[in-house]
Amino acid sequence: MSFHRRLVAMLAVSLLATAASADDADVAATLEAMQQRLLQLEDKLEATEHRLDSANQQIEAQQTLIDESGIATGTSSGLSDFIDTIEIGGWVAASYLYNTRDPDGRDQGGFNTGGVPAYPFHPDSNSFSLDQLWFEIERPITEESRAGFRADLVYGKTAGLLSGDFGAGDGLSGNDFEMYQAYIQYLAPIGEGVTFQFGKFATLIGAEVAQANANFNITRGHVYNLFQPITHTGILASTDIGPIAASFGVVNETRSFPAADIDLNSNKAILWSLGWADEDRGLGFSFNGTYGASDSGQGFDTPAGDKETILDFILSYDHPSERFSGYINADWLRSESSVAGTAGDITGYGIAAAGRMAITDRAGFALRAEWVDLENDLRNSDVQIYGITGTVDYALTSKLTIKAELRYDNSNSGDIDELFFRSGSSTLGVPGSGITQNKIDQLVAGVEAVYSF
Repeated sequence: MSFHRRLVAMLAVSLLATAASADDADVAATLEAMQQRLLQLEDKLEATEHRLDSANQQIEAQQTLIDESGIATGTSSGLSDFIDTIEIGGWVAASYLYNTRDPDGRDQGGFNTGGVPAYPFHPDSNSFSLDQLWFEIERPITEESRAGFRADLVYGKTAGLLSGDFGAGDGLSGNDFEMYQAYIQYLAPIGEGVTFQFGKFATLIGAEVAQANANFNITRGHVYNLFQPITHTGILASTDIGPIAASFGVVNETRSFPAADIDLNSNKAILWSLGWADEDRGLGFSFNGTYGASDSGQGFDTPAGDKETILDFILSYDHPSERFSGYINADWLRSESSVAGTAGDITGYGIAAAGRMAITDRAGFALRAEWVDLENDLRNSDVQIYGITGTVDYALTSKLTIKAELRYDNSNSGDIDELFFRSGSSTLGVPGSGITQNKIDQLVAGVEAVYSF
């Protein structure tokens, strides 16, 4: 029995009960009138039900036509679905560094904070700086969607350095854009999965990185600045082999810096990384390196056949339940140059130890100590540089972090002691140019604000 028929029956029973209390003379007439009225209501309800069924069938038919035609929302093209897979992020970083030696900015072509240079990412001493406006755009890869891409765009002082723009004497240009990374990525169904990157990508070498929001300290250390590449251009394959994370690549040269990145050499370079991590203990170790064409290993183009070797070792600690994170980063470098009158072959060693202690959920303190030794075969020189850096960080909000830093650097060698500038220096003071720096040390203080989005 349908719902409508059950409703009519219930009404009839109710009416009958009411009628039972009336006079017998009126019962028959009342019941007959009621019965006629109920039959009319039943006919109207059945007609309404038929009309609703017909309308629902028409709606279903229309939706089927829309789906088949491809004009439904989100199906007219793949653009909407593609945009949904894109991840976008970034940050803005601004800073102020003060060098107590007060070097003359106009005369030092962007190396105001030290003659080595000590702080290439912060070229202006005693000056405000927009360091980075950084955008990250990526379509991640998964087993369901194996192809994607990644691009990092940078604006500001960092972009001026990465692009090789050494510009005017007041520091690197702050109006530059640089494509820090741009590569295609593909997850190949080989073994546990092999990820390929093809294009320009960040180096595998070193504990510190170019990104302002990913380091313990404001400034990068001497090991980073003097030994380690920043980016490479080529192809890289990465996978996991049991507990080992392995990467191997073929690139144009050992360093893509300066970023003019003209591949003048007929040979290429290889890049590798072997890493192991114990997540329960928070321990990690990696052996990374590159060997091959040294086109820009010494900051200028070298002929085909010249090689550069960089060996990099990182021991890290980052336990999820502890408040301390730290690393030890050791490097060995040999860079060849067969050009007569240039800086010659360079061999170097360096080690940096750094750590950060979380004081509260918002505040922390980081300390970095390092030592490097660079030997120049052509001039038979040996330069040693020491540095210690302390940094306090505090999260004003979940997005905004401020840092305050104090750093001391010292040069100690038998032939070139005075590596740092002071007020009154007249030029860059490049060793071997006949013009030398005139201080053995320097003290620099700085503040930085980073807003992530």
